[in-house]
Parts: sequence; C-alpha cells; structure tokens
Amino acid sequence: MERIDKIQEYLKLYNFDSLTEVQEKVLDSANKNRNLVVQSVTGSGKTHAFLFYILSIIDKDIKDLQVVISSPTRELARQIYEMAKPLMEYEDVDCKLFVGGDDIEKAKKKLSKGNPQIAIGTPGRLNQLSIDEGLLNIYKANLFILDEADMTMDSGFLPLVDKMFDKAKESARFQVYSATIPVQLEPFLKKYLSNPTFIEINKKDLTPLNITHYFIKTKFRDKNVLTKELMKCINPFLCIIYCNTKEQVLSLYNYLKSDKRVTLMYGDMEPTKRRRIMKDIRDLKYTYIVSTDLTARGLDISGVSHIINFELPNDVEFYVHRSGRTGRMFSDGLSISFYDLDDDSYLDKLEAKGLKTEYVEMKDGALIESKIRNARSRKDFYKSKINQEAEQSLRQKRTISKKVKPNYKKNFNKKVREERKKLILKKLKSK
Repeated sequence: MERIDKIQEYLKLYNFDSLTEVQEKVLDSANKNRNLVVQSVTGSGKTHAFLFYILSIIDKDIKDLQVVISSPTRELARQIYEMAKPLMEYEDVDCKLFVGGDDIEKAKKKLSKGNPQIAIGTPGRLNQLSIDEGLLNIYKANLFILDEADMTMDSGFLPLVDKMFDKAKESARFQVYSATIPVQLEPFLKKYLSNPTFIEINKKDLTPLNITHYFIKTKFRDKNVLTKELMKCINPFLCIIYCNTKEQVLSLYNYLKSDKRVTLMYGDMEPTKRRRIMKDIRDLKYTYIVSTDLTARGLDISGVSHIINFELPNDVEFYVHRSGRTGRMFSDGLSISFYDLDDDSYLDKLEAKGLKTEYVEMKDGALIESKIRNARSRKDFYKSKINQEAEQSLRQKRTISKKVKPNYKKNFNKKVREERKKLILKKLKSK
C-alpha cells in the first residue's frame, strides 16, 4: 500500500476525525514534486500537514538524512519532535531532535555513528552540526522544511537557514510554512523556491476559529487590579495572559504570584526552567500563564480556553496569533482584551478586518454587556461632554495668535486628547 493511501491510519493514530483544509491541500501536492509556500492561521494543522507529507516521499531503505525541519525556538522544535514521534515509530523511521541547550557532545557522538532519516532542530544547532562540525549530512537531504518562517526572520535566524539551504543539492525541494508572509521574506523565497505552489488558508478571514472576542475598557484604572478582578469573573481550563515585554510579564507575575495557579513564560528564560514550566503546564499544574508573545506563535499548549490581552499587541495582525492560542481544532475559545481611549483606532482596524467585537464590563464577579463603545459612533464620541470640556479647557490655556501654524488642527486635536486624559483622571480621583 502506498504511504499516501495510509492517511486514515495516521488520523486514527492521532485520534483525528478528518484532515483539515491545509492538510488536504498539502497532501494533494505531495506527489507533484513541488516546492510549497503554505500560509495558514495558527491552529489549522500545519505541523501534521508536513509530517504526513514527509511519509509520502521518504525512502525507508535509505539509512541517511533525507529531511531537515527547521523551527525558530527550542520549544517549537521539541513540540514538532513530540508530535512526530508516534508517526515515525509507527512507520519505523529514524527521527532525531537537535536544539540549543541540549548536550552538543551527545549529539556529535550520535551523528558520528550515522545520520537519522529526519533531523528536527533550531537554526543555530542545525547550522553548528552541519556547517561548523560537518556531521549532519544536509547536502544529502531531499526535503527542507522551514516552519514559522516569519518568526524565524523576526528572530534574526534567517541567515543561518540561508547557510544550510545553500548547501542543498540541486534536486532538493523546499517547503515554507508560516502564519504570515512578510514582504521582507520574499527575497529568501525567490532564492530557493523556484515556481512554488502557494497554499493560502483563511487569509482573508481575520478570525476563522471559534473564538468570542470581549473588550473591557480600563478607564485608566490599574490593570494589575483589573486582571485580578477579571480572574474572579472567569473559570478557565487554561488561560494565557499576554504582555508586550518581559519587564511587564515580571511585573504582573510578581503582583499575581501569591495565587499558586499562576506561572510565567518569556523569551530569554533559562532553558531548563522553561522546559520545567512547560512540563508543569502540560501536567495541568497551572491555570494562568503570564507570557510574552513567545507562546503566541506555533507553540501547541493544549486546552487553552481563555486569552487575556493585558496589553494589545503592537501589530493588529499579531492579535490573530494571540487569540489563535484558543479555539483550536474545532474547540470554542474566549479572548478578552483591556483597552482605553488611545486604542480606539486599533479597535476600528480590527473591526474593519471583519472581527466581531463585543464590549463588556465586570460587575459582581461576572462579565456583562457594556454600551460604552457599542452605542456610539466616532462622530458622537468626539461630541461627548468630556471632549467638549477638554477642548474648552485647552482653548482657555492657549495663547491666541492671528497666524495659523502648519498642522494646527492635527496638533490641537492631539492636545485635546491629552487634556481629556487629565480631566478623566481628575474626575476619577475625586470620586
């Protein structure tokens, strides 16, 4: 029986009912000897797509390197390896993991005895073992897979991948998987992927998964306090609380750490500690993870029922990656974000892209509908009482000049917004 015809057996192995759209399209290209660029949202099944693909082309009789899979972080590479193990053991295919932080001497000793058929690893360690040490036979590989390509580029690892790909034999094929394809990635794609097949899944739909999106207006209140209040309103199986920086993660975690259900994750955390925390998370020892965007890309943390955006991500598109941690593989999810006046245009962009937003507030330990944003249009908002007060206050303070300066209206509106904040804070303190 051809391996491509054994898909039903593979699905049973993972307890899947059927193939996802991206898996169907990738497998449809499996026998066509094509380079692939696969753009698909988080949680759509990209990893199993290329794992199933690999088994359609690997030659079990050749006991040497045939496939190289590069992933930008240790956690992502390890995750791919753990997902691959049942499949590779089932088919008796030799697959090895090579990541930074693991004992390199052990890796060198293993490779001196022979190469695996599939090598999974981080760009740095794969580069070290292949280019620097000359032990990993990448020049023999038939297929190179770059997972999370945009994250690889953002992390500065693309030059290392470039070095490896440059050693590929002329007949080798390339597959690139990513949630987004930035313009900056295009020169790399053109260099290695001649006439590739492009597979795009859910590109136009901002949130194709089963996720409800709640937004809570902070009204300039302390978000640490609001987070604790929000935790009393929800009952998650597992919740990730996203911050934009490591410093904010540490600050919020220190505020919440008396609650033993809370842990933290960030990019440059010591590898051993990160592995231990990931194991504890998978063993359900925690309910809340305070994290940077480390966990927003590709990392498969099962059972995430809730997302809290303590801070909205700087990039609107990245909101998708964060919220995509929940609502995975046909499950429902809830994404809750704090916002305030300065985020108005950000929310407009989300809504313009088709995201259905719901505005709520916390009351008596529950989330109830809020009409703060729902009931107004942008025109009505700027006619509100507090804006009129801010404008009047600012006009009283400014010096009257007969000469109108360039960008007067833009600068004046900016000052109105600043004055509005001061008035709101003054009103809150007086209560």
